[in-house]
Amino acid sequence: MTGAQAAGKTTIARAMAQRLDRAVHIDGDVIHGFVASGEVPFDLPPPPGAMEQLYLRYRGSLAVAREYLSAGFDAIISDNMFGQQLTDVVKLAADLTDRVHVIVLDPDRITIEERELARDKVGYSDSVTPAMLIAAVREETPRLGLWHNSSGESVDQTARTLLGHLDTARVTPTPA
Repeated sequence: MTGAQAAGKTTIARAMAQRLDRAVHIDGDVIHGFVASGEVPFDLPPPPGAMEQLYLRYRGSLAVAREYLSAGFDAIISDNMFGQQLTDVVKLAADLTDRVHVIVLDPDRITIEERELARDKVGYSDSVTPAMLIAAVREETPRLGLWHNSSGESVDQTARTLLGHLDTARVTPTPA
């Protein structure tokens, strides 16, 4: 699951996992939080080492997902995957064949700005604004899987809608 900062990725992914019989939610922010020293904060343009750490985060999330999948759980990963990064992550999941789904949360700008103000973390800065990130998601990210505008919906409504449309979200990864 991906989308701009404050699109609801973490909240919706967790709500979806809670509605399944056996499921885990893997938050890319949590995986990133494993870095105890040597973190390279992501910015635009990405400083040296930032992309390497971002892809370590993606591979770490997929490794955790594989472990839980092998034990019979469903796994939902939520993270920032835009443009080529989303394509790359899908390719990294090629061994999971028909178990890969892509959901892009795409609420309107006003919804994102309201959610950002209500959060206990900051996703935007002077160099990365909601308008910039929304444009990157909409203009640079391939139209894989299911794109959903959750503006005006409750968490429960969005989670139920997305679970009801998982077939639309299924993608077939090709090896990297």
